[in-house]
Amino acid sequence: MLPSQAAQSDPESEPNRSTEPDVVRSVIRQLRVIIRALQGHSRMVERACGISASQLWALWELQRTPGLNVSDLSRRLSVHASTTSNLLDKLEQRGLIERRRPEKDQRIVRLYVTDPGMELLDRAPAAPQGELNRALQSLPIGRLDELNQSLDLLVEAMNTTEPRAGLQPFDGKS
Repeated sequence: MLPSQAAQSDPESEPNRSTEPDVVRSVIRQLRVIIRALQGHSRMVERACGISASQLWALWELQRTPGLNVSDLSRRLSVHASTTSNLLDKLEQRGLIERRRPEKDQRIVRLYVTDPGMELLDRAPAAPQGELNRALQSLPIGRLDELNQSLDLLVEAMNTTEPRAGLQPFDGKS
């Protein structure tokens, strides 16, 4: 059998031709549950704290590891550095974080949560991204790899016109 014939006879490699509409509906429902849970939690965070869920997540990360730079924080939040800078501008304007240049190289900026930021964190609920992160980390690595591969296939099949969408924070506003 030729490799191309093997791929054609492999049911896992064949696209769904609506032969399993119940499975498709189930996946859509599960995605809605996840999205709505994130949206609801994001709205609750904003009501409780007066800041966005993304801003709260950034504060949590800076509390956990004081002195991060923008690049390190961007990696932890899985967002683009320019998005992180904009988020930090808002937190700094509210007096919740401060930027320090303690090193000889003044180009390096270290980030710290201020006392008002710590007070906000003391009364804040968990950020929704943190809850999603916690849930994903609780999965066995094999299942997490399978989920990642399946989501890669789904994103690819959607032919998205927004390749950088994954580098933008989710604030539950849509």
